[in-house]
Amino acid sequence: MTNKLPTLAFLLAGACALPASAQEIRPGLWELSSQFTSPDAKVQSAMSSMQQRLANLPPEQRAQLEQTLRQNGVQLDIGGGGQLRTKICMTKEMAARKEFPVQQGDCTQKYTPQAGGKGQVAFSCTKPRISGNGEITMIDDKNYRANMRVTNAEQGSQVVDTNVTGRWLSADCGGLKPMTAPAG
Repeated sequence: MTNKLPTLAFLLAGACALPASAQEIRPGLWELSSQFTSPDAKVQSAMSSMQQRLANLPPEQRAQLEQTLRQNGVQLDIGGGGQLRTKICMTKEMAARKEFPVQQGDCTQKYTPQAGGKGQVAFSCTKPRISGNGEITMIDDKNYRANMRVTNAEQGSQVVDTNVTGRWLSADCGGLKPMTAPAG
């Protein structure tokens, strides 16, 4: 089962890919609340198991994981009921480009605007091999909702549906640095 276990990077890619494609987005500190489900019962079970293990990490291991994620520009809060909350820092340049560095590696994104603050978004990364597509709805420049279907080709084409609510918290990111742009 461990080779079928969805990686944390896989889930974070689906969650973090979403604000990139917003029609207008404020720079600063954002909180993303993500709910993950899978049409594959084995993947769903593995995600639940992973979340339980993350929630029950010994304090020193949890601190090490949180520090590693913060060094890469992500603050993680593991909630109950399949909910994952992350905080990210969007610079003015990131917001202006309407692109978002999701993973280390070669990532591409395409955004197609539609009426009513909606748009179609698609992304693809090489490390790990993750891709996704879906719809984002901008409520205003401080709030959005998105639904994505993300596929992890690294582990047998696992599919995860991600529902994300993003909300802007502050123009100041505090101690959280922006995610670094991928090399290449």
